[in-house]
This record gives sequence, structure tokens and C-alpha cells, in this order.
Amino acid sequence: MAVINIIGAGRVGQTLAWLLSRQKGIEIGFVCNQTEASARAALQFIGQGKYCPAIEELPPADMTFITTPDSSIAAASAALSQSDLKPGGIVVHCSGALTSNALDALRVKGCYTASIHPMRSFAKPALSVHEFSGTYCAVEGDVPAISALTDQLQALGAIVFAIDKTKKPLYHAAGVFASNYLVTLFSQALSCLSNAGIDETVAVGAVLNLMQGTLANLNHTQSPRASLTGPITRADTGTITNHLLALTGVLHELYSVLGKATLPLTTLSGEQKQAVMAALGS
Repeated sequence: MAVINIIGAGRVGQTLAWLLSRQKGIEIGFVCNQTEASARAALQFIGQGKYCPAIEELPPADMTFITTPDSSIAAASAALSQSDLKPGGIVVHCSGALTSNALDALRVKGCYTASIHPMRSFAKPALSVHEFSGTYCAVEGDVPAISALTDQLQALGAIVFAIDKTKKPLYHAAGVFASNYLVTLFSQALSCLSNAGIDETVAVGAVLNLMQGTLANLNHTQSPRASLTGPITRADTGTITNHLLALTGVLHELYSVLGKATLPLTTLSGEQKQAVMAALGS
């Protein structure tokens, strides 16, 4: 039976612990969190494991997941290095931005280390555990750790791929564009409709329907160029100009910047692209 300890039982930690604990041959050993109350709440959700009050007091485990915020990973690694480590044990963190080098304090103690980042937004563990299958997970680190993680993640239905640790900032930025800024665009679209006097409930439904349709098109075509519609694709400079005249502040800036980023996706002629750039305020 492989024993897994969890440090930082937030949304990601709870989701992974719940999923792993339901795999044959795996059990959750101990959970360490900022407060006893939060740790016990996590344990109740996970359904197994015990509370440990301090990282340094964690008993040995075959694998330890550090699922704290990025800013706490190095400190958690240093604290864990003072615990009773299992020789050849695996320690992994789940940051998309940091590499396995953040766990060097454990590597020098004989642990195999890695980072694994599920490319998914974890809003609520109770939902995430049922949506995890099909999640793309980037991994890098020591070969024995990657091998064990790959087996575990694939058993959960994940799609595992390797990432060059020197390229993780680019990888993580991609996630910010695709997830975080999607929410930003949703918010900006709502602002436009609010300024146009549209009821909020109607606005939310309309924007969600439009965004879901666009994502469905992308899923079907697998191509940004083939999925693109709108005034820029037609070099409709009159509409673009009217949009910019109606927008102010951040909305105006975003429209212009995103328009310029959209232009290379079109099949417009050089002359048409110049006209669109002029309309966008080049």
C-alpha cells in the first residue's frame, strides 16, 4: 500500500487526495494545513487520513504532495526536509510557474522530486473530482518521480505531457491567457452591455452563450484562424471605428490591443491589414 501525505489541503490538494485515495493500492497518510480546522475539514472531504500539526512532524510517506500557494512551496520544502523522510521517497509540488528546483532541499536529502501542474481551474473540489478525467497535466523532474506520477495521473484519466523546466513561465502564461483572461474578457463584455443598458441577467446569458459557441467552434475546427469571425476578418473599418468611439478607458485600450493581436489570424491583404491597423489606432 503506497502512502501519500498532503501539505496544503486547499482546492487542488483536496481534489487530488480524494481522487488518489480511491485508487487501488493508495492511501492518504497525513494532511498538514495552515490551521487544524481547515485540515480536518479537508480530511472530512477526502474521507481518509489523519491530521498532522506541523510539516516537520510528518511521518515518512512513499509520496508527498505539496499543494500550497507558490509563495509557500520553498518554505514547505525546507520544513519537510527536517522530517523523517523515507529514503527514495517522492515529493512533488503542483505549481504551474515554479520548477522542481523549488524542492532542492529535499533532493539533497535523497528524495526524488518533480512538479506536476494540472491545466485546469479548480473552483470547488466537490465538482473538480468529477471533472478531472481528461485534464492535461504538465510534468518535469526526476525520472523515478515522473514515472510514478504518470502512472497515477493516467489512472485518474489525465493526459500527461512533459515540459522543459526552463519553459515553464511560457507554459504558465498560456494558462493565464486561456483561463484567467477568459474571465477578464467575460467581465469586459458585461461592462459593455451594462453601459448599453442591458439587464444583467440577460447580459450574462448572452455572453456565456456566445463564448460557449466560440469554444465549440474552436473544439470543432482546432484552429483559431478557422474559428475567427467579426469585423476584423472583414476589414470592416467603419464598425471598428464606431466601436472605439463608444469605448473609453480600459475597454478602449483592450479592444485596440486585442484587435492588433487578432489581425495576423485573418486572411486579409496587406492593404486591408494596414487599413485595420489605422482604424485600431496604430
